[in-house]
Amino acid sequence: MPVLTAEQLRQTVADIFAPLGAGDEEIARLQDHLVGSNLRGHDSHGVHMMTNYVGLWRKGDIRFGAELETIRESPSHAVLDAHGGLGQLAAWRAANIAIDKARAGAIAAVTIRNCSHIGRLGEYAEQIAAAGLIGFVTVNGQGGAQLVAPWGGVERRLSVNPFAWGIPAPGLDIMVDISPTVVAGGKVNIKQLRDEPLPIGWVIDSEGKDTSDAADFNAGSLLPLGGHKGFAIGVVVDVLAGALSGGGTSQANPPDWHNATLIIAINPTAFVTMEEFETEVRDLLDYIRSSRLRPGFSEILIPGEPEAREMERRQREGIFVSERAWGQLSALRDGTTSP
Repeated sequence: MPVLTAEQLRQTVADIFAPLGAGDEEIARLQDHLVGSNLRGHDSHGVHMMTNYVGLWRKGDIRFGAELETIRESPSHAVLDAHGGLGQLAAWRAANIAIDKARAGAIAAVTIRNCSHIGRLGEYAEQIAAAGLIGFVTVNGQGGAQLVAPWGGVERRLSVNPFAWGIPAPGLDIMVDISPTVVAGGKVNIKQLRDEPLPIGWVIDSEGKDTSDAADFNAGSLLPLGGHKGFAIGVVVDVLAGALSGGGTSQANPPDWHNATLIIAINPTAFVTMEEFETEVRDLLDYIRSSRLRPGFSEILIPGEPEAREMERRQREGIFVSERAWGQLSALRDGTTSP
């Protein structure tokens, strides 16, 4: 597999999207987001997504330069419509709105509808935590992008519906970015790109049977994490992201696929002093780490630590991109193919 530097990948992002009419701010957000995902080890949300995004742009599902419209607003909330604009830029701006409102008060909630794929949710939770606030982000497919079978069902009925938390902490912020499915759809795509088998339990085929063949996912479904528990969380997320934003929830004949998003920022200093909050968080993490280790484990890692370590390693050693994915990106950059 090719090993590339972050700067080489950032340049590839610019080379692909500048000719499509993306503005400087949109390109910068794509560079930070896609390459940042690869650096943190989340290749499923990294530069290989550019192939998908170019395809969405060709269909008119990504509109560079679209207005981020405020539909309604109060000191503690905002409802935004991205009008098909770049998801990474819309979500970044929405997170900043939530930060400003929460700093001025206590809690702020911002929704977005009609934006393109916002990518790795952890980025926006990180953004809020870096501002000293607690961040929560969740998203659905606005009625479309259904990939997940309900618990006990065979057919797709929900989108992946991930969510992320970011909590400011002494030393390294706590970061949780997961979906209520056994695995994200992007990780199945990575297996397909690498011609690797799937672990049993990730997906079912069109008849509801377990399969390790990644090709079966095309007509199959992702499974909910923890059975009925993950399914329940997925239903709640569909309501929080889709119904509150006005974007829409899963339905039989969904409109064109977009993301609907809910972003919440909580100001700890509205409840306790920052010193009190940080002391509690630090003591909690120290107590967790004090547990005796199970056989086969050398340490206890707090959520967010694996990504931080992977980022240090990849900044030093480079980023691995599959031959197939790099070939697709090179063809897009050189204008020799289309998705």
